[in-house]
Amino acid sequence: MDYTIVDFYGPQKSRCGYCKGVECSVGDGMHAYIMTPRDYQDLIDRGWRRSGHYCYKQDNTTTCCPHYTIKCDVSEFKLSKSHKKIIKRMNRFLRDGKRDKNEEGQSTPNTNGNAMGDGHGGSNETMGCGIREEVQAPNVPLKDINLEQFAKANEDKNSDNIAAAKEKTPNLDVQKPNKKSAEDDTPNNSRKSDSDGSKPPCKKAKQMRLERKLAKQAAKGLPAVIEKKPPKNQEKSLKEFLNEAKPDDKHKLRFEMIHVRSEEFTKTLPQTYALYKKYQTRIHNDPPNAESEYLDFLQRSPLKLSKPSDGPPSGYGSFHQQYYLDDKLIAVAVIDILPYCVSSVYFFYDPDYNFLSLGTYSSLREIELVQELSKTVPNLKYYYMGFYIHSCQKMRYKGKLSGSYLLCPEAYTWHPLSDEIRLKLEANKYQRFNEDPNAGDPNLFKESDMDLVLLLIDQSTYVKYREYKQVAKAHERAAILKYGQLVGKPLAHRMLYVKM
Repeated sequence: MDYTIVDFYGPQKSRCGYCKGVECSVGDGMHAYIMTPRDYQDLIDRGWRRSGHYCYKQDNTTTCCPHYTIKCDVSEFKLSKSHKKIIKRMNRFLRDGKRDKNEEGQSTPNTNGNAMGDGHGGSNETMGCGIREEVQAPNVPLKDINLEQFAKANEDKNSDNIAAAKEKTPNLDVQKPNKKSAEDDTPNNSRKSDSDGSKPPCKKAKQMRLERKLAKQAAKGLPAVIEKKPPKNQEKSLKEFLNEAKPDDKHKLRFEMIHVRSEEFTKTLPQTYALYKKYQTRIHNDPPNAESEYLDFLQRSPLKLSKPSDGPPSGYGSFHQQYYLDDKLIAVAVIDILPYCVSSVYFFYDPDYNFLSLGTYSSLREIELVQELSKTVPNLKYYYMGFYIHSCQKMRYKGKLSGSYLLCPEAYTWHPLSDEIRLKLEANKYQRFNEDPNAGDPNLFKESDMDLVLLLIDQSTYVKYREYKQVAKAHERAAILKYGQLVGKPLAHRMLYVKM
């Protein structure tokens, strides 16, 4: 079933976890019953983010603390001195089991002043622990949608069933979901030149000089000779730094990547939940959530596991990357693997190993994961860290990774996180990063686009808005228009908007 099904809630207000204001965090939200990785990729590239099944987008023009989507191009990433120091500290510990002298006695951080954020949050290290995003779903009952019934209807091509559906809604032009019809009226939501490879890479001056030299040699009838210069001392790659393990090391660090709906997840749940409770209690001084709340937050995901032949071996979807020191679980990274990125959702760890700066270390491991995946899936070359919130001092650490870009909230273009942008954000917390006044939303949704919005009207039937508008009420029309503007034209014509 290659459909995304969402229930749009519209405008939401809540307490802000960054400035601690009440009812000043402003945005829009929707519940995703099921979502394709492709659709979620396009949503986060329009400023959306998920927490469990709840998807939200802040209204940066009115909210107290504007949220800017941030990503790192791993092909541009360079290790800093502090990164190397943390990796070397880990490697020394694995080699001989000893801490640095100046770290003796440091096992639990000071919990006063931990940052609030998604993905990797900050504690008393550069990129430390992540804690639960304050933006949460409104307390409203969910509509009862039977996904199995919908999937069966999607596969059933029996014309009798179609006729029955028409009898059920006599005034509407009813359609059965099929993989093609949801996208036939929609141009492909193509990626810009930074992702789709449609533009040939520009040749460097060095390469052009070499080609001219070879052409001259050929014109003179001389054999093509390329002078080989002695190799320079190249700096080790991130992978080489991270993987210096030796057979005789005292400790072994291994990683298990498991899907959130796998048998392995269920088998390891007692361990992961116990670790989460320990982390919440000692790092954040918070009462631990019940197991059901833990699962809602960090296991239950709308993303459907997708394994295309040209995708990564793990497939696209939601995963837990478990860190084992010898046979002991010491950390869990919650990530989404999407067509163009690895998106960091959350990270928690054993406070007894705080001296290893596991938050920063895990972010470097995730960057290395993207670098490895990009070798077989070239378009998958970005690491998404959630939101950059410049108005909150403790959230600025996300901008310290080299190769980081911010999403313009109006033109949906990417811009290097430069000192110039930081100065602008100091002057005014809301900024349009694209300086071209004529640059607008490439997927702009207009009223004239409403006719092709897909509405799910019962467990197995959808119609286009042009068939529904004859019975639509004014508030329904306004909500559907707002939804289309927020998700953009291609997604509004591709996802199913619950109208049951």
